[in-house]
Amino acid sequence: MKKVGIVICNYNKVQDVLDCIESVLASDFQDFDLYVVDNASTDGSSEAIAKAYSENQVHLLQNAENLGGSGGFNTGIRTAYENGYPYIACLDNDILVDKQAIGALYEFMETHRDVGIVGSKVYHREEPEYIQQFGLNLDFERFGAKTLYADYLDDETVPEVVYCDAVATCSVLVRREAIAKAGIMPEDNFIYWDDMEWSHRISMAGYKIAAYAKSKVWHRMGAINAAKSSFVNYYLWRNQINFFMKYTPADKLETMSVYLLQSVFDAMYESMYREQHFSMNSIRYAFDDALHFVRGKAEDYKIAGPDCENRRLEELAGEIHSYYIEENDKPECAKRLERLISTWNEAAVRTKNEIEADVHFSLCDYVMYVRDIDMGKVYVDDTLNIIATEDDAMVVRHYDFSKSLFLYMNQNLFLDAAEKISYKE
Repeated sequence: MKKVGIVICNYNKVQDVLDCIESVLASDFQDFDLYVVDNASTDGSSEAIAKAYSENQVHLLQNAENLGGSGGFNTGIRTAYENGYPYIACLDNDILVDKQAIGALYEFMETHRDVGIVGSKVYHREEPEYIQQFGLNLDFERFGAKTLYADYLDDETVPEVVYCDAVATCSVLVRREAIAKAGIMPEDNFIYWDDMEWSHRISMAGYKIAAYAKSKVWHRMGAINAAKSSFVNYYLWRNQINFFMKYTPADKLETMSVYLLQSVFDAMYESMYREQHFSMNSIRYAFDDALHFVRGKAEDYKIAGPDCENRRLEELAGEIHSYYIEENDKPECAKRLERLISTWNEAAVRTKNEIEADVHFSLCDYVMYVRDIDMGKVYVDDTLNIIATEDDAMVVRHYDFSKSLFLYMNQNLFLDAAEKISYKE
C-alpha cells in the first residue's frame, strides 16, 4: 500500500492536465498512486492521457457527465478512500508541482498529527515569484473569505507555516481519519466554496488547518479571471450565501442577514447600473436558489452571458479629444484611467486645464456614495462605474432608499431559510 492517493480533477484542459501529470510523476517523493478523474471532457483529454501513460502510471477514472470540481474530486476521493490510503491529495488540473511539493505535505502531516488538511504555498503561473494564495480565513464578521498573502512577492517575511480556516483544494493533502469524521467534499456546491466548506467541516471535527511553505505549486487563475462572468457570479454568490446561512452561529444570524442582503443588493444594483444584465440575472438566480435550497449544477439560463465590461466608459472615451482628471488622492486610479482612455482613443489627450477639457473626470471610491452631484463632471470609481448623465444621477440618488426597501422585503425570508438550513452537529 502506497502512502498517498493523489487525485487530479480535469475538465477540458488537455494540455494543462498532461503538464500537471508530468510534474507529479517527476516528484522526488514517489510513495503514491495517481488517479485522474475526467469530468466528461470534450477536448480529447481522456484519450490523450490514456495514450501518454500506462495504467500503472495513471489510473484514469471517467465521469459520464461534468460533476463540477467537487463532484469530480469526490469520484477520485471515494476510490482512494476505499483503497485505504492514509492520505489523499487533491490537485487542480492547471497546477504544476515542485519536485518536493508532495513529499513536503506528507512529511508535515506525519509530524503534525493534529492537522487534518494541509495546503501548499500557491504561486501564480503567470508571475511565478508572486503568491496567489497561502491559506484562507473565513470571516464571520463580514461574512466572506479572505485569501492570505494574495499577490505578495515571496520573501523571508512570509512564514513557513500558516494556521488558517481553510485551504484551496488546488493543492492539498488530507488525512484519512479527517475524511472519516468530516466526510468528503460537499458535492452539492458543484464548484466554489466547496473547499472552504470542507475545511470548515474538518475543523469542526477537531482538526487544525494549515498551509506549508515548503510545498510549492504554480496555478493558473482560471475562471476567477473571466471578468466576473455569469458562471462565476452565480456559483460564488449562491454557495457563499448557503455557507453562512448554514454555519453562522445563532446569535449572529440577524447581523449576517443584513450584511449579505446588502451585499447582494449592491452586486445586483451595480450590475443593472452598468447594463450588465446577464450578471444581474445570475446573481438574482443565485440569491433565489440559496433561499430555496437549490443546489448542484445550475440550469444554463441561470449562467448565460458574458456581459461587456466598462462599455459606457469606453463609449464616452471614444468621443472625446481632451480630458481632465480630478485625482482626489487617487494617483494610481488616475494612471489606470489614462491608460484605458489611450487604449480606446489614441487621439484623446489628458490636459491640466480643466476649463478647456471636453470631459472633467472626478475620481471617487464608489459612485453610489456620491452626494451633491455636479453634472459638469463625470464621476469614476475604483471599479470604473461612472455618473455621466441625469439618468445616472437619478439612479444614484435612489440607491439608499432602494437598498432599504430590498432589506425590508427580504430579511424575514432570509432568516427563515437560515433557520431551516442551519447546521446541527
